[in-house]
Amino acid sequence: MLLIISLIIVSLFIYFLKGSLKKHAGIYYIGVAVISIAVFLLEFLSMPLFVKNNILGIFAKGSLGTAMFVVVMYTGALPKGNKLIAPLMKIRGELSITAAILVLCHNFTYGMTYFKMLFIKPKALSATQLTAAIISIILITIMLVLTVTSFPAVRKKMQAKKWKQLQRTAYVFYGLMYVHIMLINIPYARLGLGTYIANVIIYSIVFLGYAAMRIAKAVSVKAARAGKTYGKRPEAVLYGLALVICAVMTVACFAGRKTTVAASDEEWEEFFNDETVAALVKEAESSLAGDAALTAEGTTEAGQVDNQSDTQSDNSGSDNSAAGNSVLGNSGPGNTSGNSQVSGLGNSNQAAQPDNSSDGGSSDTPANITFKEDGTYTGSAVCDTYNYNVTVTIVISGDVITSVTATSEAGAQDVQYFNMANEKVTAQLLANQSTSGVDSVSGATKSSNAIKKAFYYAYKSAKK
Repeated sequence: MLLIISLIIVSLFIYFLKGSLKKHAGIYYIGVAVISIAVFLLEFLSMPLFVKNNILGIFAKGSLGTAMFVVVMYTGALPKGNKLIAPLMKIRGELSITAAILVLCHNFTYGMTYFKMLFIKPKALSATQLTAAIISIILITIMLVLTVTSFPAVRKKMQAKKWKQLQRTAYVFYGLMYVHIMLINIPYARLGLGTYIANVIIYSIVFLGYAAMRIAKAVSVKAARAGKTYGKRPEAVLYGLALVICAVMTVACFAGRKTTVAASDEEWEEFFNDETVAALVKEAESSLAGDAALTAEGTTEAGQVDNQSDTQSDNSGSDNSAAGNSVLGNSGPGNTSGNSQVSGLGNSNQAAQPDNSSDGGSSDTPANITFKEDGTYTGSAVCDTYNYNVTVTIVISGDVITSVTATSEAGAQDVQYFNMANEKVTAQLLANQSTSGVDSVSGATKSSNAIKKAFYYAYKSAKK
C-alpha cells in the first residue's frame, strides 16, 4: 500500500514542481539527500509504530524511490504520441537521480543489518534473505553507474552510442528490482499477512505491466521500421501474459503455504501454566523440608520468599520497562503480565531443580519426557505484533536435546531484536531442555517469546 501512496506523492510532485526540478536540480538533490540522512538517523530512535512504518517507512522501505523509478520506467514504455511523454522526458534524468538518492536511504537503513550479516555471518540469513541481499549489491552497483552517467556534465563527455548502450542496463536493474521485492514479500505473504499479499499483487501488476508495455512498444517500433502493421495483437498477447504471471505470483502466496504452527496460543499458555504450577509445588515442598537447614545458614523461609519476589520484580521490571514496551525494544502493549509470568517461571523452576536432583524424585517438566526417536524436529511461530516467522530446529539424541537453533524471516527493523533474543534464549533452552527457566531478553520480549513458542512446537512434535 505504501507504493500507491508514494505514487500519488510523486505524481503531485511532478505536476507542481517539474519546472522547478529542471531549473534547480542541484538544490533538490541536496534537499532529498538531507531528508534521507535524517530518516536514516531517526530509525535509531524510539517512536510510535505507525510513524515508523507508514511515515518514515515511505523513505526507509524505499517506497518513494521505487515510485519515482516506476515513473521513469513508464515514461520509456508509453506509446509514441502520448501526451505525457514530452513533459516527462524533459525531467527523466533528474527523476532518476532523485530516485537513486531516495533508494540509497533504504539501502543504508536495511544494509546496516543485512549487509553486515551477509559479509560476517551469512549462515544467519535465510535462503531468500541471502539471495535478496546479494541482488541488492548488484542493484546498487548498477544504480550508481546509471546515476552518475545521468548527470549532464558526465553525459556530455561520453559518446552518444556508448551512453545509450550503458543506459540499457536499466532493464536489468528493473527486472532485478522486481525479483528483490518478491523475495522480500512472498515469504511473509505465504504466512497469510494481508499487507504482503497486497504488495505482491500491486508490485506484480506494476512491473509486469511495464514489461508488457515496453516489449509491445519495441515490437511496434520494429514493425514500423519494417513497414509492417500488427494492429493490437502483440499488445493484447503481452498484457494477457503479464496478467497470467501476476496471477501465478499471487497463487504462489497461498500454494504450499507454511502451516508448521499447529498448536494454538491457548495450548501454549496451558503448557506454560502446567509447568509453572508443578515448579512452584516442588519448590514449596523442598522449602518446608529444608527449613531448619536454611535457618542454620542464616536464610529464613521468609527471606527466601522476599529474595524470590525481588528477583521476579527485577526481571519483570526489565522486560516491562518503558524501553521494553517501545517499538525500538521490539515489545508491545499488553505484554506486561506475560513477561512477569515468564520471569517468575524462570526463577521458580531454577530454584526447584537442585532439590529434584538431590532427592531423586521425578519431574513433570518436559526435560524428563521421552521422545519418539533420535532425529531433527522443527516448529514455527509468528512473532506477535511484528508478524515475522520464527523457526526453531532441535536435534534429539538418546532422549536428550543436543542442539537448538533458531532462524527468522524478520525484516531489517526487527532482525536486530531477533538476534538479541536468539543469542541468549536458544542457549537457555538447550541448557534447561525445556522452556522452564528461560527468561525473555529485555528489549526483545516478543522475539524471545516467539523463539520459545517455536521451540515448544518442535518439542511437541518430538515427544511420544
